[in-house]
Amino acid sequence: MFCCAFYSAFCRRMRLNPSHALVTGTYDYAGYAEVGPANKVGKANNMFGSTILDVAIAIVFIYLLVSLVISAINEFIAALLKSRAKNLSKGIQQLLQDRSEDGWVAQLYAHPLIKGLSAPDSKPSYIPSRTFALVLLDLITPATADGARTLADLKTGMANLPQPLQRTLTTLLDESQYDVQRLKKQIEIWFNNGMDRASGWYKRKTQWIQFFLGLSLVILLNIDSVHIGRTLFAVNSPLRASLVESAKSFVTQPGGENRPIKDVVETISTVSLPIGWTELPKRDQWLTMILGWLITAFAVSLGAPFWFDLLNKFVNIRASGKAPEEEPKSPKEVPVPKEPGG
Repeated sequence: MFCCAFYSAFCRRMRLNPSHALVTGTYDYAGYAEVGPANKVGKANNMFGSTILDVAIAIVFIYLLVSLVISAINEFIAALLKSRAKNLSKGIQQLLQDRSEDGWVAQLYAHPLIKGLSAPDSKPSYIPSRTFALVLLDLITPATADGARTLADLKTGMANLPQPLQRTLTTLLDESQYDVQRLKKQIEIWFNNGMDRASGWYKRKTQWIQFFLGLSLVILLNIDSVHIGRTLFAVNSPLRASLVESAKSFVTQPGGENRPIKDVVETISTVSLPIGWTELPKRDQWLTMILGWLITAFAVSLGAPFWFDLLNKFVNIRASGKAPEEEPKSPKEVPVPKEPGG
């Protein structure tokens, strides 16, 4: 009796027809047409999948905005400390295997072709590979207006080099088949490979800097990924819909992840983000909040290009939607074989 009464009350609460449900296994919900159990599960799965995609777009959009702010702060600090120029100098020192104050690296930076790449009393943050090759060859065997640099002059100049650099250039000369013009190309390739390694050092260092900058910012502004996820997963969340629309508008605008910081700040000011401090958390909430901070800081350290590409993919998936079902086509008519000789 209790079970029957409970079932009838549940059906009245859900506006269902209990007798119809028991007999047919289907429900007439809120006055709509009869819907089978399989269809109801399919619709629920579609709604759940759409919610997950919208939440993913909203979270990635938040990570992108924070990453752009952190990247701008990091670039400002790098320009202030001249980090790129220092990293380039370190890479060239490693390449030439010379760490002395007045050695080959100092002579290279004192050359007019290199000094012209930066402001007075400062080092350049980028050197083209061809410029490096020309300067290095000019330091080994200075060019003259009388004629072209010969192989004999080059060998004489290489004899005065430090042993590690001499061995390196001898190997490159052998690879170029003792041709001076080919040697320039080999030096350019050697320089580019060395700068790729230096770029890897800089990127790893930058990623750690962005992690700690991001951790400082997320604590200051309370950008808690766990709280953001819970807020966005709320049923019929208007915030989630607003962030999705803002994300779609953001990825279609020109500039991509290289957008000026003022545009990013303007976007943040016009979007309601589930961040900030309203009250101090309770004792049992600190662990979850710290976990959310660490997740956000790690996400920000991946960089704005990563999150912009991911956001673009998610927005494209959402825009494509589900492909419409094709209507069955009638089979083609089978051709009747012709009579022999027809």
